[in-house]
Amino acid sequence: MQDNIIIANNIALSRNINNYPFPHKLSQTESQNISQKINNIILESEDLSEDNFISHNIKDFSEIEKRALIERRIISNEFSKSEIGSIIINKDKTKCILINDEDHIRIKIYEDKFNMDEAFNMANKIDDILSEKIEYAFNDKIGYLTCLPVNAGTGLKATVVIHLPILSLQKKIETYSNIAHKLGANIKGISSNKSNTLGNMFEITNQSVIGRSEKNIIESLKSLTKDIKTKENESRLLVNMEASIELEDDIYRSLGILQNCRIISAQEAMKHLSNIKLGIEMDYIKDISLEKVI
Repeated sequence: MQDNIIIANNIALSRNINNYPFPHKLSQTESQNISQKINNIILESEDLSEDNFISHNIKDFSEIEKRALIERRIISNEFSKSEIGSIIINKDKTKCILINDEDHIRIKIYEDKFNMDEAFNMANKIDDILSEKIEYAFNDKIGYLTCLPVNAGTGLKATVVIHLPILSLQKKIETYSNIAHKLGANIKGISSNKSNTLGNMFEITNQSVIGRSEKNIIESLKSLTKDIKTKENESRLLVNMEASIELEDDIYRSLGILQNCRIISAQEAMKHLSNIKLGIEMDYIKDISLEKVI
């Protein structure tokens, strides 16, 4: 049985520059000054030269380019409409710095494997390079000051994307969501609207950051993710023993629909792709590679 339950993870660090108002109150001149400061530091840094960062103004992207960045969850729909926002991003779009979004600076690092430590180390490296030449808005009692109070403290938002088809089928997500909440984390479905989760895909993110260290937040989230992953694997084994015919039938129905349909909604397509991914991982489907699904 293949194990690809954890899809990806990302680390984001939010920072603001001292003596500047938050982005929603910036003047055109102030926003340009901030963008120029950050661009100069990142693009001229020898330590980041191998990353081949390129700077773009958000307003200069085409609608198709904006949509692609939104779908990859690099920028929000709201930020795509910004007149003062910009982004510094590498070629494969795994490392980026958002400028003048909710905060002056938001460093985002993506990993397609469960490697939160490496993602954090890269984010921290960029943060250190910026902090050498920029004075951050910082309070000795609170920590880093951010536009949204919930992000204040470390300014860290760690996220894991995880595929939980069996726990979702068994309606156990709420149980683990309650457990996560007690541990200062949140589990929510990735969705195109508030009511439907796309393809049994969920995000596990930290909630509280004030009073906790980056290491504590990351280790806690890693532990929680590993526990949920273990429960999903155990549930798959149990279903395989007790209801394998029913599960296999559901999987092959999805395969048949995707192979033969002509028109299909994104919601339905994600549902069937989730089933096929599960079928490949549980060795029901042997002639389709996982790469074609992911």
